[in-house]
Amino acid sequence: MKETNREIAKRIQQYNKEFLKEGPVVALVLEGNHAIELIRKLVGTTETRQATPGTIRGDFGYDSYMVADDEKRTVRNLIHASSSVSEANREITLWFTTEEIYNYAHRKDKGIY
Repeated sequence: MKETNREIAKRIQQYNKEFLKEGPVVALVLEGNHAIELIRKLVGTTETRQATPGTIRGDFGYDSYMVADDEKRTVRNLIHASSSVSEANREITLWFTTEEIYNYAHRKDKGIY
């Protein structure tokens, strides 16, 4: 019997939970002009085999969707980056309280160039 999208999503969510418990996690929030676009360029494509050399996944990734599916687990990505502001806002609330977010004024915000 073919899995529904909901069943696939629940299975992948469980795989992700298991993966996140395998070792330490470093979480951080970055902001700035075009932050999401620029960070995602630095990170590289989610599918490691397609990630460009010079990106984090392209240089340090070793996994693929195909291998993960065969081994019934999530793709073991080295890094995650939100794909939109709304996704980032949702994910930030999962990892941090408002007291844990450090806000600061950048030099350019103070008119210092």
